This record gives sequence, C-alpha cells and structure tokens, in this order.
Amino acid sequence: MLRKTCKDVVLFPITIYRACLWLPARLHGDRWHPRVNTALGLLLYGLFGLPLSILLLLEMLIVINTQLMAQPMDDDEDTQRPISSTSYNPTHHWPGRALEEWPSDLQVTLPGYVDNVSPPPDPTLPRDQFYGQLLASYSPTLLHKMGHEPLWDIPTDIFFDGDTDPRNNVSKALSLGTVPAVVHGEVIAETHDAYYLTYMLYHVKDYDLPVREAISDATFHDGDNEGIQLRIDKASMQVTLVETWFHNRFFLCNRTGESQGTEPIQTRSLFEGGTHIVLFVQSMGHGVRCANPADFDELASNSKILRLASDPDGLIAPGIDDHTEYNIGYRLASLKPWYRLAKTHATSGNHATTLFEDTIVLGTDSTGREIQIGKFFASNDFEKRAWSRPKPPWAWDDRWDDIPVALWHFHPALAFNSHTGETYSEQYHYNAPMSLIFTANESYTVLTSLLTEHYHRAPQQLARKTNPVNRQPSLPPAKKSGIGVQVKRYMNYVIHSLG
Repeated sequence: MLRKTCKDVVLFPITIYRACLWLPARLHGDRWHPRVNTALGLLLYGLFGLPLSILLLLEMLIVINTQLMAQPMDDDEDTQRPISSTSYNPTHHWPGRALEEWPSDLQVTLPGYVDNVSPPPDPTLPRDQFYGQLLASYSPTLLHKMGHEPLWDIPTDIFFDGDTDPRNNVSKALSLGTVPAVVHGEVIAETHDAYYLTYMLYHVKDYDLPVREAISDATFHDGDNEGIQLRIDKASMQVTLVETWFHNRFFLCNRTGESQGTEPIQTRSLFEGGTHIVLFVQSMGHGVRCANPADFDELASNSKILRLASDPDGLIAPGIDDHTEYNIGYRLASLKPWYRLAKTHATSGNHATTLFEDTIVLGTDSTGREIQIGKFFASNDFEKRAWSRPKPPWAWDDRWDDIPVALWHFHPALAFNSHTGETYSEQYHYNAPMSLIFTANESYTVLTSLLTEHYHRAPQQLARKTNPVNRQPSLPPAKKSGIGVQVKRYMNYVIHSLG
C-alpha cells in the first residue's frame, strides 16, 4: 500500500488524468455509455486536470531550482572582507515593523551609503548638461549578488577593451583579469509631463551552475544585457514608475503597488538618498528587478553594493571575488554609440566586426527599402541562436504583454501607459533613440508600423491621428486585460522564482 501511494504521488500527472476519467464513471455508473463517460472525463481533464498538473509541476520546479540556486553563507571569516563597523539589520531603518512591511516614505539606507548632498538638476542649463545631472541624480543603487565566476558578475562598458567589436570581450576580460564597473545610462525621452531615463547593465558573460550548463547550453552565453527604464514626473521630480528587464519579462514597480493596466506590479519601489532606485541584480543570469526588504536579509552573503561614483578619480573598483563589499563605485557611459551603430549590423558569424548581429525589420521606407536595426549584440557563440542571446533594449520583447518589439524603448510613454493604465502625455519634446537612429521620415514610418501592430489598426487611420509636436501617431492607452493580469502575475512569480 505504501509503495503504491508513493508511486501515485511521484506520477501525479498520470494519477490526475486517471482520476478525471474515473470520476464520471463513478458518478453515473452504467447509466451513460462508456464513450460519454470518457468524453466527460477528457473534458474534465482539459478544464481542471491539465492546469492542475502544470501548476504542480511548476511548483516542484521552483522548489528544486531554489535548492540548486541557493547561495550558502560564507562562514570562513578569514576569506570574508569586513562588511561594516556594525552588522546590518534589515529592519534597522524601520524599527518595530515586520520585515515584510514597507517604510511609509519608501526610503532605505544600505551599508556604505554616503550622503553627498548635491544641488538638484538645473533645467535652465543646456540640454546635455541638464540631462547629465538627471542621470547622476537618479542613478540606481545596485544590490548585486556574486556567483562562482565573479568576473562575469561585474557590470561593465561593452567597449571596455577600446574597440566596438564585442566578439573578443570574453577573451579580453580573461586576459585582464578584471573589468571596470560601468552602467550605461541615457535620458531617452522628454514629454510634456515627464523625463524617461534608461540604465543598462552589460555583463561580459552570462553563466550558470555547472550542472545546469551541462544539461543545456542555452543556460549560458557570451554577453548579457539587462536593465531598467524609469519615469520622472516633471511636477514633483519623483520617480513614479520603474520597469526592469528580468529574463525576457518586464517587471513593473511603482510607489503605490497598484496597477490598472495590462501589467501587474512586481513590488513597490524603494529608494536610497531620496532619488536612487534600489535594484536587485542576480548573479550568473543577471536578471534585474526592483529590490524589496526580503533582499536585505542576505546582504552579508556574496553581495556587492554599487553606486555612481561621486568622484571618478576616487572610484573604488570591485574585487573580482564573491566577498561582500558595500562601497563599490561605478561610472556612467552613454548609450549614444549604441544608437549610432544600430543600423550597422552583420549576419551572425565570426567574419564581421560589427556591434550587432542579425536584424529586426521595422517597416519599409518610401522606396520600398526595409528599415532594419541590429537584433543581438555580436558574440562568438552566435550559433546557439537562442532566445537568451544578449539584446539591446529595442530588441527586448515580452511575449506576455501587448507591446511589440522595439516599442518599449522607442515609445516609453505609450509602454508605461499600456502597462499601468495611466494617461501620461505622449507628446515628445525629445526622443534620443528615434532621432539618433533614424531620419525624420524613417522615424515616423517606424512608429506608425509599431503602432499599427500594437492597436491592430490600418496605417491610414493612424496617420490621421498625429502628434502636433513631432508627427508621432497617438492613440488611447490599451485597456486592462482582466484575467490576463492574474495569469501574468503568476508567470512573473514563476519566472522570478526560476531565475
């Protein structure tokens, strides 16, 4: 009996299937034809049994993955660097509250923080200077975990070796034994009511545990690029929305923890020093998401906290190890070189020296020529052609949302409106990727094509609804998708848990 019970538990998908076929026969006996009972059993299985089996399988995978990916505490005091003069208590900054509760002002102070008071960004300055101040003032604080190959866990400049060909980045990093800590940042857009900023974290290599790498080569690849986009409200100069890229999914967070759009909220936003969004970055796979209080419980283990260096000459470089460090400085690098090289790409292979490989087609110009941009960052393991290959932000495509590829980065106001259900202005005073990658006519063609795909409307209808500032098509935000949001919330949970 015990052996049969254990067998039924282990083979639960088969057990559930058999139970669904057995139940109609049990309820109706010989009153109905056996084929009718079988048909009802299959219907019952399709409606309830199969979803339950998938749900249980996913939960089992999450438990197994948690055990495989667990990062043990390093108890060897001789190999650990000092973490601070006092141990860090994750509830220290909101005493008397449970760890799961949130500070009312959403402000935290992590170890190593130095309050370098600087004047707020000055909008009267020339645009480039003002945007530079914005990038510094709202630069993220990175809580970055370290894995068993820490060289690959340091975000760096994709051009750290002095050339624009990333195919040799792995070999160059290995020969140097280190890479500088760099975050790519850009003010990508300004509208009537907001500034939109993006920060990209490029890693030289995405890797995994040896066991998982042995099972599938899709678990590791040369190059890795993940990051965030955020919205700063002009009236309050607060960060109102943040969206991160976490393993081919967009994770949305805000100050309220509520969303009325097509995307659920992953968590509420936490800030350091008033304006610096606190991000959690995985080791190995480098998924980026907004940090939550539970992440601070493991700060003393295999963690490095990176902040924008206030003095580039005094920048503290990260140790290429898994030791905990709380005061690492990074510098910012512009995304403008990426934009200028976006249309310079080659077919995957080792014969080229371009930054990008393969293409995304974004419509055709007046002559019938395809408008193309690069799809992947070039790498030596191009033959994988996997979904996991490193991509620039315009190639990020969440298959669980209603935003077509490229629209998220090229039209951030619409993406946030769709995902949150808000009605923020979509009138752009400035749009960096569109103006630096495309000509004016190409820009309009690309946006029209993307919006046609998004709203499933004919181009003629879109052309009649134009933005008076820059001829950009403009339409109402997408409606909330009801039960779809619940499905996305669960998929967020699964992908977050599986990493």
